[in-house]
Amino acid sequence: MTKIAIVGAGLSGLSAAHLLKNCADITLFEKARSVSGRMSTRYADPYFFDHGAQYFTVRKKPFQDFIQPLLDQGIIERWNARYVKFKGNQIIERENWGDEEPRYVGIPGMNHVAKFLAKDLDVHINTKIVTLNHQGTWQLIDENYQQYSGFDWVICTTPSPQAVKLLPKSFTYHADVNATEMRACFSLMLGFEQNIPLEFEAAHVTESGISWISVNSHKPKRSDFFTLMVHSSQEYAEAHIEDDHEQVMLHLIAETSRIIGCDVGIAAYKTIHGWRYANNAKRDQIKPILLDHEHKLAACGDWCLGGRVEGAFNSAFNLASKMKESAL
Repeated sequence: MTKIAIVGAGLSGLSAAHLLKNCADITLFEKARSVSGRMSTRYADPYFFDHGAQYFTVRKKPFQDFIQPLLDQGIIERWNARYVKFKGNQIIERENWGDEEPRYVGIPGMNHVAKFLAKDLDVHINTKIVTLNHQGTWQLIDENYQQYSGFDWVICTTPSPQAVKLLPKSFTYHADVNATEMRACFSLMLGFEQNIPLEFEAAHVTESGISWISVNSHKPKRSDFFTLMVHSSQEYAEAHIEDDHEQVMLHLIAETSRIIGCDVGIAAYKTIHGWRYANNAKRDQIKPILLDHEHKLAACGDWCLGGRVEGAFNSAFNLASKMKESAL
């Protein structure tokens, strides 16, 4: 059976593994201590934060079919939030997501989607692949010089700036990967001893260094302890990603307080996480199917289809479909 190595165990890598597992022997390699990529959840008992992807929508049938078993088993549920849009500190739009297109979240955290998909798959966690060598078949070497050999194909699902460093320049689509720019984002996590009365549970923000505020604890099956999840704007993160994170946190706390009209500096728990590669610079950017039959290399990820969770799946679906068409 064809042996395939998949580098990265976020949604794109896990989706590709599921879509190909009946016709190939799949091994995944993930540099982090757990699967999920940017569908991550931070645990700081008694607080819980989805500090990567906040929710996802489902618009195309392949993704609908893929997530139906997760819906059936309660791995994902709809999030019916009161949504607003801020312009500065003024609310200019209001919606009730219970009346709109469904927004879904993992239960009891976004990372449980990835954990469910990773069950029964061969996943090497804490394994950062740094080199690919080809000697008849592909050999992968991690940062500790451990070698993994005998793979017919390698699929890279890491963010494009990481993928371009790993994939050899002989890869047919190396220039396409290299041309895909990604932007940073800070995630501010705040846990409170008491609830804060707000007019919303989910909010996009413009004309600010903040782009998103949500009541993470409002999502279904979450802890009763009140939590706020705040994302910076791409512009702010790009300008300050190398700054002292304590100072960044204080700035984002002050900006959040200004926007919602309440001092969130009273939070009992405060922390910040910097995502170096969080979003596509161009959200409408669409890449071709990055499949190189000559070298038996491929790449996919949300960055191929403009970001978003469904983009991660669709990129993997398009790639897997093409590989199966050609019998790998």
